Amino acid sequence: MAKTFSVAQLGHGAASRAIREAQQAPVLVSKENRPVAWIVSAEKLAQVVAARGEAADTYQRALELIAVELYREATLTLGQGAKLAGMCLSDFIDLCDSLGVPILWEPEGGIGAEVERLEDLLRQTGAAG
Repeated sequence: MAKTFSVAQLGHGAASRAIREAQQAPVLVSKENRPVAWIVSAEKLAQVVAARGEAADTYQRALELIAVELYREATLTLGQGAKLAGMCLSDFIDLCDSLGVPILWEPEGGIGAEVERLEDLLRQTGAAG
């Protein structure tokens, strides 16, 4: 039977215990008495994939897709996403491109605003000529 932890419990030091529990069985995370997430160990995920007779790369593909999604949401940097996915940076960039996830975003206010911010910074540091 799966253990359940509330988001509040995780925030009060139970996160380590929940992760230990997830090594044995998936852990349900709830918020306001509603299920919001599962914690599943990477080892268990790999075992499930192997037991289903699926290609070992299914596990790798899942990590890649999770990494791309976390990068898209700006939870991870490009380098962190590549590391999570177990890929070199250029391959991760190619993966993002193939999934339609932009690598570069236009700064807030456009490129002109970014240039102005840079000029202000240079003036403040005395680097402007």
